[in-house]
Amino acid sequence: MGRLITCAAPFSLDDLAARIRKSSNFRFSWQFFQAEEIALQSPADIRSAVDSIIVTPNLHRFLQETFQATYDDVFKIEPLHEHCQVATASGEFENTLASAGGDHLGAYSRKLRRANASEIQEIQDLFGCIGRYSTFELLPGKSSDCPTCRSYSNHLFTTWFYGVAWDWCLLASWPSRDLLWMGCLTDTD
Repeated sequence: MGRLITCAAPFSLDDLAARIRKSSNFRFSWQFFQAEEIALQSPADIRSAVDSIIVTPNLHRFLQETFQATYDDVFKIEPLHEHCQVATASGEFENTLASAGGDHLGAYSRKLRRANASEIQEIQDLFGCIGRYSTFELLPGKSSDCPTCRSYSNHLFTTWFYGVAWDWCLLASWPSRDLLWMGCLTDTD
C-alpha cells in the first residue's frame, strides 16, 4: 500500500501567498506531498490521497498549525462526506488562485471577476515550472435524498475552513514526479 510524505516545496509560492492573504480576508495554507506507490492521475486517486491526509495527523498539520478560532473554537478534522466529490478542476484551479491573488475574489474584494488571461497564465507558469500538472477541486455532494448534501459546505472536512461561500480545497498533481499539492483557501463572510 502506498503512502504520502510531506515534502519541501519544489518552487516558491511566497509571492502568490502574500497577494492572496493581502486581498479580502483570505487565509491560505498549503502543503506538498511526495507519493510512494500512489497514482495521482484520476479524481479517485486524488480522493484517496485526500482521505490519507485527513486521517494522518502529520499530513494535515499544515492546516492545524494555521487554524484560527474565528467561527469554531477547536481544530477538528473528519472524513469527507460520502457524496463529496473530487473533480477535475477544468480551469477553476488557476482562476481561483489568480482571482484571489488579484483581489478579485472574496467577500471583501471591491470588484469580483474572473481572472484574465495573463493572470491565469501566471498561475499556469508557476505550477508548470516543474512540469505538466493536473488540477482537481473538492466539491460538495449533490445527492437529492441526502440531508447533509443540502448544506452548501458539505465538502468541508475541517473547522480550518470558515464554512462560508468563500471556501476552496484545490489540488495539483505531477504524476511523473509522484508529487501532490493541496491548497486551502477560506475567507470571512
